[in-house]
Amino acid sequence: MARRPMTPARRKRRTIRMAIALPILLAVLVLFNLDWVGDFLGATGENHHAGQALRATQKRYFFGPGEVLTSIDFSRGYNKFKIGQSDRYYILRWGDWYAWCSVNHYGLFWQSGALDAVENDPSLPLVPLVVSDWAEGAVLVVCNDPDIARVEIEFPVFTYSGSDLLATAVQDQHTADCFLIRWDLEEAVWLYPEDLRVRGYAADGTLIYQS
Repeated sequence: MARRPMTPARRKRRTIRMAIALPILLAVLVLFNLDWVGDFLGATGENHHAGQALRATQKRYFFGPGEVLTSIDFSRGYNKFKIGQSDRYYILRWGDWYAWCSVNHYGLFWQSGALDAVENDPSLPLVPLVVSDWAEGAVLVVCNDPDIARVEIEFPVFTYSGSDLLATAVQDQHTADCFLIRWDLEEAVWLYPEDLRVRGYAADGTLIYQS
C-alpha cells in the first residue's frame, strides 16, 4: 500500500495535533505520579480531597490506616509557601502507635505531606513524640495516666550567641489521650526525645510524673 505524499497542509495538521496531544499527555503523566491523583479523578468535596491526601501520606510512611483522633486546620494566609507549615494536621492512632500527620492544600488540590510516629509504652505515664513538620515547634505527648490533667515539657534552646537556655511549654487541653504542646520561639530549636523533660500534673497541681 503506497503512502500518501506529505503535503504542506498534511504536515501542518499533524503538527497541530501533536501540539495539542503533548500537553495532555504530560499532564496525565504528572497526575499519575502525584499522591492526590485520586482526588482529581473523581473525588468531590474538600474533606474528601483531604482524606485522599491523608491516606496517601499514611501509605507512603507504611502507617495505618489510623483512626483520626482530631484534625487541626492552619491557615498560612498570604505566605502560602512558608517552609515548615502545612494546611491541615491530623493526630492518628493505629493500635499502639500514634502519629502526627500533615497534608497541604495547593489551589484546587490536596497533596500528601509528612508523618511522624511513636509507639506507645503503657508502662510510662507520658510518651513524647517530637513533631518535625511544624514551623514554630510542637511535641505530641501520649498520656497513659487518666489522673494527669496538665503536661509540661522542658527543652534546651540553642541561641545564635552560643549560649544555651531552657524553655518550657504547658498544655492542659487534650484530645482523646494526647496533649499537643506548641510554642513559638525566635531562637532556632532542634529537638530530640532525649533532650526533653516531660512532667505530668494532677488537676490540683500535684506533680505525678517526671521523665
